[in-house]
Amino acid sequence: MGAVLTALLAIGLATGPAVLRDASAEASSTFVTLDERVLTNHVVGPGGKHTLRLPVPARATGVRLSVTGRLAWRPTKVSVCPGGTTTRACLADPAMTTPTRTARNTHVAVDLRGADREVTLHSSAASVSLTVRVVGYDVEGAAPPPTRKPTASPAPTRKPTASPAPTRKPTASPAPTPTRKPTSTPTPTSAPTRKPTASPTPTRSATPTPTPTRGSAARPPAGVPGPDTTGVPAGTRLTVHEGDMRITTPGTVVDGMEIRGIVRVEASNVTIRRSVVSGRPADSSVGLVMMIGDARNLTIEDSELYSKDRSPHVRGVIGHGLTMTRVDVHSVTDQLMLTGGDVLVQDSWLHDNLHWEKDANFGGGPTHDDNVQIAAGSNIRLLRNVLEGTHNAAVMVTQDRGAVRDLQLVGNRIGGGGCSVNLAEKSVGPLAGLVLTDNVFDRTQVHRGCAIIADAGTIPLLQLRGNRWADGVATTVTLRGS
Repeated sequence: MGAVLTALLAIGLATGPAVLRDASAEASSTFVTLDERVLTNHVVGPGGKHTLRLPVPARATGVRLSVTGRLAWRPTKVSVCPGGTTTRACLADPAMTTPTRTARNTHVAVDLRGADREVTLHSSAASVSLTVRVVGYDVEGAAPPPTRKPTASPAPTRKPTASPAPTRKPTASPAPTPTRKPTSTPTPTSAPTRKPTASPTPTRSATPTPTPTRGSAARPPAGVPGPDTTGVPAGTRLTVHEGDMRITTPGTVVDGMEIRGIVRVEASNVTIRRSVVSGRPADSSVGLVMMIGDARNLTIEDSELYSKDRSPHVRGVIGHGLTMTRVDVHSVTDQLMLTGGDVLVQDSWLHDNLHWEKDANFGGGPTHDDNVQIAAGSNIRLLRNVLEGTHNAAVMVTQDRGAVRDLQLVGNRIGGGGCSVNLAEKSVGPLAGLVLTDNVFDRTQVHRGCAIIADAGTIPLLQLRGNRWADGVATTVTLRGS
């Protein structure tokens, strides 16, 4: 992982378009958030289909759907096709493959031109229960008033399987071919990542920065982080920005935008609010939001970050000295890569990581995808988040760039990974000042019963209180190598 991070911070930043688009470029279309459920637990049989009429205006050119499939007795491919029928091309590119019995969520962008505001759902091999939510729609030019107010949604359950989760299905799929369902994973070791080097400080330029429209106050957190409590608030109108955005002016506020590229933050005290960052195709390591050089005090709130172009090279947020509140991050390999400390992540939903069984970034082995990866730093707080959907770890402390100290995990819902919390000493030595309090763990680890794994020198230093499995049983710490 060190070489990957080095490439990301040193080489990957120079890839992509030769000229980054000015943040003040005019938008050619507008995305209107709707957030309305249109189908609930409807069973589609094997080889069957179901057509939905969508509550979007006639001039909508595209729609974004959150689709949840569950209770299939065997894996089945679920396709979402424009119009009232299916085509061979659509069925050849399914939105997702559901696992056996458990739920899988994805986010699908569908072109509605010529589709008469309809989409058709198809299941290939087994009966599956489908729930669909309209996240929003695209219109050319200025947005019309919302067609209807979003309906009230129940508070999400402790595992976001009973309500649809807004994960997106990216479009083009670069090699290698991903497999969403992990196979056996080797016993976690203290070296799942390669050692990074320090990033170069980029040359600053007087690139214009966005002049966003400031909106209403952010909504307060309510319930467990999930589709109803994170991301862009329903009804928010987003102005589309095509291409990368480079921010060089301190204090810039980006509000109510959909950025179809990556965001390079090269100034301090920047705020990204009520916005979507969906990335672009990448053939080398990159982050949807990257803090460059001496940038500090980045705030991201009430926003959604995901990679619309499925790639093993795309991460969520990379940097340190940042605060994330009510942020939905999904469809990337790692949601958060911390290169230093002074970090607060709260009331956020990090889920549905991308994974490849053969990933060139890891020597042809499986992707080491994490919700939060911590290479160095102190004063790091992870509070009241939902962390799930990974294959390596939910929280992976590597100490690849230096010591990790004063890390607190409090009140989180945590699942997935080989072991969910992996605390590696490596050559740096024991981790001090780590507090894990009142966290609830789902039993979804590859290694059964492995909520927390640590080395012998670290275990006596851990401050543990009130950590339990979802069934109420107290968790224990696994000694690495035992």
